[in-house]
Amino acid sequence: MKMRRGDRAMFMILLAILIISGVLWSVRAATKNPEVMSAEITQEGKLLQRVLLKKGDSAREIIIRYKDGYNKIRVEDGRISVVEADCPDKDCLKRGWLKKSGDSTICLPHRLIIRLTGESEVDGATY
Repeated sequence: MKMRRGDRAMFMILLAILIISGVLWSVRAATKNPEVMSAEITQEGKLLQRVLLKKGDSAREIIIRYKDGYNKIRVEDGRISVVEADCPDKDCLKRGWLKKSGDSTICLPHRLIIRLTGESEVDGATY
């Protein structure tokens, strides 16, 4: 089957659209900001600390004291977790790693709240 004059023009237009969209997609992917999240650590409604969470960060620990108790918090590789606490129920330990925006954990006996804020992803459950 032979190409007609109009077929050749349509092919060239389609090829130009594909090349332009490929270049635009590459530029957008290269200049995209990395997902930046932060964890807000509050106790009795007061902000104690805001911790930036970035992928690839080395591990560090934060100890929060409350009257006769404490919570040991571990921050590493863009996530945060309570790893040790002397509260009776230890619910804050059971929550595990907080990784996504909107995740949170609460230690009621020590009145401690850790909440992640930042870029959020909309999924079927959120919608």
